[in-house]
Amino acid sequence: MKLTKHLLLSLGMGFIIASTTPLALAVPLFKCSHALLNPTANLISYFSQLLELKILNERELYRLIDGLKQNKLLNPISTEEAEIHSTLQIHRAEINKYLEITYLDLDKILQWANEALIKKELVKVRREKTKEETKRSYNRIEFLAVPPGKFMMGGSRNRAKVEVSLTHHVSVMSTVVTQIQWSELMGENPSYFVNGKSSLTTIINGNSVKMNPNNPVEMVSWWSAVVFANRLSEKYGLAPAYDLSKVKFNEKTRAENGTLQAEEGSVFQINSPNGNIYEASGFRLPTEAEQEYLLRGAGKSNGNYHFSDPEDYIGDYAWFQENSSGSTQPVGILKPLIIGGGSFYDLHGNVSEWGNDFYDQVLSGGKNPVGPATGEYHLLRGGNWQNAAQFVTSWARDAQTNIYDHAGFRLVRTLDPMP
Repeated sequence: MKLTKHLLLSLGMGFIIASTTPLALAVPLFKCSHALLNPTANLISYFSQLLELKILNERELYRLIDGLKQNKLLNPISTEEAEIHSTLQIHRAEINKYLEITYLDLDKILQWANEALIKKELVKVRREKTKEETKRSYNRIEFLAVPPGKFMMGGSRNRAKVEVSLTHHVSVMSTVVTQIQWSELMGENPSYFVNGKSSLTTIINGNSVKMNPNNPVEMVSWWSAVVFANRLSEKYGLAPAYDLSKVKFNEKTRAENGTLQAEEGSVFQINSPNGNIYEASGFRLPTEAEQEYLLRGAGKSNGNYHFSDPEDYIGDYAWFQENSSGSTQPVGILKPLIIGGGSFYDLHGNVSEWGNDFYDQVLSGGKNPVGPATGEYHLLRGGNWQNAAQFVTSWARDAQTNIYDHAGFRLVRTLDPMP
């Protein structure tokens, strides 16, 4: 017999055949005297197969149970449903044959229906629990330790390398900040890329927020990222790294929706004993030196990428122009960069990452370097989903001041006091 993509019922042979399952399912109906002698068991077996095939669901079980409680065996497939779907029409007709049998044990059928409904509800609870656990795993912000070290910074065709010495241990986020992580702390989701297979809408602080939870947050200004860092510090009882008390912000912009911008000429202070970003105890954006140190695998790579110079393997580690399908992608999917036994994802590509420093044409070298204290543009490092391979290198630099669908960030925190 040739099977179609739909469920077929061979009344003459007395079998249900499900061509949509790996193995054909067969339930004898009126094939032999045993079926007539045990119609209750046969009907229950039939119902069980229909549940397994999702032809019957909770709604039909409730309908069946309601009738049985009144000592009536009603067809769980309604006339209206049968008229819409030909497959349901066939099964409704077959169930009606059982309804003509007068010696069915309704108590046994009711017991089976109640047990089947309980199992369905338990499965639903487990699915909801799994969904909630998945949501919590999206929300987990993981920091991993990175040791200090020396390396040569820079290396583009137009810029000489400078020697850098980083003398501090830092903890670094294993991924960039995701949409769920931003939304849980800030209450909104500014991201452009909120649609996709994993897209969901959740209620945060009474507001409906749509997101691709595990995709990077983007469309966030540098100032908005700084406020996020401060709020995360406060959440964990740490002194915020940035003192914004004297900054004059544009009244039409907000950190929560990613648009926060300072008025021209506004400056901030580093909240640390000596005003040194490396001495701040709270979460912060990495300096440009720290960013390149990470992109070079804690300074161990001198090439264009942390793994090698050729572009052959960049697609294994980075979402960029050739493999991103024109958007950000969920974090932590591609191969990680291993530093000190910890896995760091998307350092190259996906979204360019805001750094702490203002842009300067000349690279800052030496011991624990920091860029200029003021400036018009802030640095972005690592490249993003829309860049060609040569712009997601370890040394590639970008400088921007606005909000973009390709700009996100990850945070760091100094672990030991400065020497």
